Amino acid sequence: MENSVFLPFELIIEILLRLPVKPLLRFRCVCKSWLSLISSNTFATSHFEHAATHRRLFIKRSALQPLSIDLDSSLHDASASASLSLDFICSQRCIEIRGCFRGFLYFNNDTHIYLLNPSTGVFKQIPDFPIILNDGFELLSGFVYYQPIDDYLIVSGFCEYDTPVTSPMKLMIFSLRADKWKPIEVASHLPYRETSVAECTPKSGLFLNGSLHWMVHNYEKSKNVIIAFDLKEMTISEIALPDDFIFSYSNNYSIYYALLEVGGLIGAWVKDLNTVKIWVMQKYGVHSSWTKIIQFSIDPVLHKSLDIVCLTKCGDIVGTNDVVGLVKLNDKGQLLESLLFEGYALVVYTESLFSLPSTGQT
Repeated sequence: MENSVFLPFELIIEILLRLPVKPLLRFRCVCKSWLSLISSNTFATSHFEHAATHRRLFIKRSALQPLSIDLDSSLHDASASASLSLDFICSQRCIEIRGCFRGFLYFNNDTHIYLLNPSTGVFKQIPDFPIILNDGFELLSGFVYYQPIDDYLIVSGFCEYDTPVTSPMKLMIFSLRADKWKPIEVASHLPYRETSVAECTPKSGLFLNGSLHWMVHNYEKSKNVIIAFDLKEMTISEIALPDDFIFSYSNNYSIYYALLEVGGLIGAWVKDLNTVKIWVMQKYGVHSSWTKIIQFSIDPVLHKSLDIVCLTKCGDIVGTNDVVGLVKLNDKGQLLESLLFEGYALVVYTESLFSLPSTGQT
């Protein structure tokens, strides 16, 4: 008679919590108790909390299945990357990824808006934005899960066509549970437009401290600022950028700059000529706490082109380059490795088992 090993169910749970999503989806077929466990929202939440520091990079490639890469491994480590079997998104010729939260990607193609969990394949089409398609253009957007009301929200800032440049920005919000858009009434005047250099990265909101953040241009003050939209109070406030967050614009080269999350803190970066600088606000909302943590000259191989995506746990910089594709640099700016591919949209995400509220999902 073979010896059998009994594992307490509590220990099984701890083991399962440390596994990637793909095998967990298969393990739902082991038995009814595992199916019930892995399908529960409690398990999904605990699993996501375990995986929170294990970030991956989602890459939409031209005419190929999307690619998922472990940010803290080598770009060429086959065991740390995988193609995702997502025929839905592979069939989309051109997409713009506008945000990511709790493992869900928020993106649009030429005609519609979608939410997608690339780990499980769950996706949902969002009702079209009622104003942008007809009467205006979008300046910024943000996607977030707001825990106090257990809802996924999309915030959009837009300006109407045929209005003066000094016309204030307007806001709308989409609730996934309500499955509809509605205008946001804020007490403050919103004198904001796109940042003053056209080559800056898209305005996707950065969620920290209960607020969505964007870098925009305040035309009344003639300078770029960070605005924070508080989801609880439904108010907007300004955060000043570092005093030395300056650059000289020229038609002869591109300038890139954006917000960046660094270890749970709000950060900002700029690429001006061949120099890259990164700051972090060590204490939220305290201007004097802005600290420059990285400054380097770009490796000549990159031909002065760099758009930063994120920082890894060990402090390496992951970004994109017009010549060599996806790159990883150390904090001195030295090129560590690169991965070449054509036609892509990308975003940093964390694998999750989360589904969507019962308003509908595919």
